[in-house]
Amino acid sequence: MQQQKKVLVLLAHGSRDPRWQEPFHQLTQQIIENQSNPVYLAFMELCSPSLEEVVAQVDSQQYQQLEIIPLFFSAGRHLRHDVPQQIEELARKYPQLSIHLQGPIGLHPKMTQTLTELIQDM
Repeated sequence: MQQQKKVLVLLAHGSRDPRWQEPFHQLTQQIIENQSNPVYLAFMELCSPSLEEVVAQVDSQQYQQLEIIPLFFSAGRHLRHDVPQQIEELARKYPQLSIHLQGPIGLHPKMTQTLTELIQDM
C-alpha cells in the first residue's frame, strides 16, 4: 500500500505582536529545512494565517493527510474544544483530507528531556 503524502501544520496560539510571532516563523523555517514533507505555520487567533487559511492552500490532489502539531505546552480549552471543532468543520469542507490533531508538543517525552537538560545548564 502506498504511503499517503502528508502536510505538517505547526499550530501556535497567536498574537498581534510581530516580535511574539517571529520565533515561530524562525522555528518553522528551520523545520522546513530539515523535513521532506511540506510544513506550514498557522495561528489560533490574533494573526494570520489561520488553520482554515492554511488548509485552503493544501493541494488535496497531491496530499491526503494533514498532521496538526500544536506548539502548546498543554491542552487547554483551545486544544480540547476549539481545535477539534475546527477540524470537524474542515473535515466536512475537505472530505478528501485526513486531518489529525497531535498532542501538545510540551507533553512529548523528548520535550521534557530537552527542557530538563536546558534547565540543568542554566
